[in-house]
This record gives sequence, C-alpha cells and structure tokens, in this order.
Amino acid sequence: MGFSKILSNRVKGISSVISAILINILTGSVFTFPNLITIYQKFTEDKFGKTQLYFVAPTAIFILNSLPSVTGFLDDKFGVRILTIVGSLCLLSSQLIIYFSKNYFLLIISYALFGLCGSLTYLQSLKNCWKYFPSKKGLISGIIFSSFGLSAFIFTTIGDALSKHMGEVPECFKIYLEIFITCIIYMTTISCFLSFPFEKEEQYLDSLAIVPNEDNFEEQNSDKEEGKNDNMKKDKNNEKEYDKENENLTLKESILSLDFFLCLTIASCTLIFGFLLTNTYRSFGETSFIKKDQKKEENEYFKGCLQSLSKVFTLLNTFSRLVWGYLSDKIRFKILYIIVCINQLACGALIYFSSSNIVTYFIVVNLGVLSFSGHVILFPTLIHTKFGVENSVYLLGICGIFVGTAALVGPVITIFVLNDNNREKYLFIYLIGAAPTIISLLITLFIKVEKKQKNKNMSVVDKYDDEEEDLE
Repeated sequence: MGFSKILSNRVKGISSVISAILINILTGSVFTFPNLITIYQKFTEDKFGKTQLYFVAPTAIFILNSLPSVTGFLDDKFGVRILTIVGSLCLLSSQLIIYFSKNYFLLIISYALFGLCGSLTYLQSLKNCWKYFPSKKGLISGIIFSSFGLSAFIFTTIGDALSKHMGEVPECFKIYLEIFITCIIYMTTISCFLSFPFEKEEQYLDSLAIVPNEDNFEEQNSDKEEGKNDNMKKDKNNEKEYDKENENLTLKESILSLDFFLCLTIASCTLIFGFLLTNTYRSFGETSFIKKDQKKEENEYFKGCLQSLSKVFTLLNTFSRLVWGYLSDKIRFKILYIIVCINQLACGALIYFSSSNIVTYFIVVNLGVLSFSGHVILFPTLIHTKFGVENSVYLLGICGIFVGTAALVGPVITIFVLNDNNREKYLFIYLIGAAPTIISLLITLFIKVEKKQKNKNMSVVDKYDDEEEDLE
C-alpha cells in the first residue's frame, strides 16, 4: 500500500486500464470455444455432438453476466485487486479441468468457473477505470471491451494455426490448452500487480504530509499548500464529474423504476440473436460449405475461408468497439442504437440465404457482429448515464441475469429444432433469434435517454441528456 500512495491517480488509472485489458484478453476467450468445436471433438474422440457443445460457451456467458450484481458487493468490500486474484485462480482451475478430463459434466463446470472469473473482473475493472477517467467513459468502455473482443481473435488464430499445422488430431487441442494455461499464469500475475482500487487523491496527499519543525514550518506549509492547489486544479473537472454521482437515485429506486425495466427488455431482446450468431456462425458455415461428397480441395478452400471469417469476425468485434465507444461520446444513444437494431434485423433475415455463397455469407456474418459489439458498448453507457456509476455495476449485474438467459436461448432452440447436419432448419433458428430485436427497436424509438437525479428537496427529477451536455 505504501507504493500505491506514492503514485498519482493518473498513473494508477493508466495502470488499472492496462490491468483490465490483460484480464479481459483472457476472459474474452470464452467466445473462442465455438470456433474450435471441431478440434475439441477430436480431442474427446467425438464423444459429444455439436448440439451438446453449443451449451458450453453460453454456460460461461450466463455466469459472467448473471453474478456482477453479487460480485459488485464483494468489490465494495475487498476491492478490484482481490477480485482479480480470485478470478484468476478460477480461470486457471477451469482450464486445468478441461486439460485433465473429457467428461461433459466437468466441461460444463469448468466453463462455469470461467464465467465466474468474468463476473468477478469484467464490470468491476470497468467501473474502477471509469472512476479514474469520468469524462472519458465511452472511450474507456471501448478500450476495455475491445480487449475482451480481441481475445477470441488471438486464441482462435492460435487454435486454427495448430489445426492447420498438425491436422485435427487429439494432441492439437491439448497443445492449445497448454499455451492458454501459460498465458493465464503470466498475464493474470501482471494484471493483479497493476490493478489499483480507486481512491480520491487528497487521501494520498494527506498521508504524505511531513510534520514541520519550528524553523521551516512556514516554508513546508507553503510548499504543501502549493502542491495541493496544483493537484486540485488538475483534477477539478474529474472531481466535479465524480461528485455528481451523489445525486443519483438510490439502488432500490433505480431497480423499481420503469426505465430500468425497459433497459432490461432491450438487453434481453437484442442479445438473443447476438449470442446465437456468435455461437453458431462457424458450425453453420461448415454445415453449408464443407460436404463429404465434395472434392477435398474444395473442402480445404472453404475450411480456410471459414477460418479467415473467424479472424475477421473477432477483429471487427474488437475494433468496432473502439469506434462505438468514440461515437457514443459524440452521438446520442438513440440514433446509434436504432442503427444497431435495424442492422441486426437485416442480418437475421439474410444470413440463411447468404450461405449459398461464401462471399455473401462472409459479409452478412460480419455485419451481424457490428450490432453485437454496438450493444456491448452502448448499453453500459446508457445504464451509467441514467443511473450513475455507483449503481451501474449492480444494475448491469441484474441485467446480466437476463442477458445470460438470452445466451442460453439459442442452444435451447437448437435442441428442439436442429439436428447436427440439417442445414434447412437454421433458417427457422435465425428468424426466431432475430425477431425479439423488433421489441428493442420499438422501445428505443420511444425511450427517453435521461439521467435520473434528486433535487435539493429529495424529489426525483429528470435531467435530459442534451441538458446534461450543456452543463458539462
């Protein structure tokens, strides 16, 4: 703690952002598993079908999104660094289970631990960084969430490279796990050291004060006051932003509000298709383009195209988050989210028909991920704008319960509708997944993007976003 007090808040803030990036690069690999289902099946000697394996990643996503409302209280008590340490141990344990076991029940348990790591670190690290940079929330969200998205690109590329070099043999996935476990050990260690729970800078200035003697009392006191004044000037805008949080509704008032119910509905309805697409686009592409009665050269060509699709998909999921984060600081939420909904509806309607050609399939799938990444950036910004940073982690955790449920809807549909190689039934699945986006679009058209606050008389008042921009 002594070393922490020496550092300025700016240094600790940058350090905490780097810490968040490192841990999110690891937890974001939850989306890698759907891309490596084929080589995992070889690792387990084809013990499991695709419909079973469709539940693996959504299990982690469900846990990741459902528990932040609980882990938020742990964050208040123990701090983001302790949560990062515990989460790192959960992540390491999850991969060791997969490495030493080929049991489906243990596979689900391992990904539950994977999701627990995400729930302990994902929103908590974001909230901590928001406090360090309150006027750059959109940019910070974009940077941290893009690192989460970048993870799938990194580890899918590693898995595909091993598969291409070794062929789809059992040892391929085992070596992939060894690489991932090594990354976990080194990256989580660095992340834990670089994470600093936010505290106001005045506390550190007071703790560094030197008791003056009679001879140099005036000189030391003058230097001390001058240093404090300089710090106050530098952080004046940040402090004003942070102090505004005290005017927000209580957590209970926020939860019981109509606005929060509408936010829950938006999150659930939009992400059903987003998770469904992420979980199935690779396997649907394999079903559509790779066939037993086709020449080996053609199958190899399409296999390479689908591997490239996975890389482009994850890169877009990564870097488009930076763009959405930047745009969210410049353009109103409603305009951007309407674009997200319309684009997703178009993708849901076209994806099955686009699979008759690899180029059109490539385009439509990548358009779909733009809506997924757009929601991931825009929705947390909406929550903390309306209800404040302090409430946001708890509220996003509650939203996460519904988001996690949305992640499981796709696999449930596949059980009742899809057989492993029945391409035609994917049309029905994608249309069902995209349909709830219509509800999100209608709510977005009529919802008021406002900040709920209390006035001096403790009555609830609405402060609209354009009024807030003028004050800032």
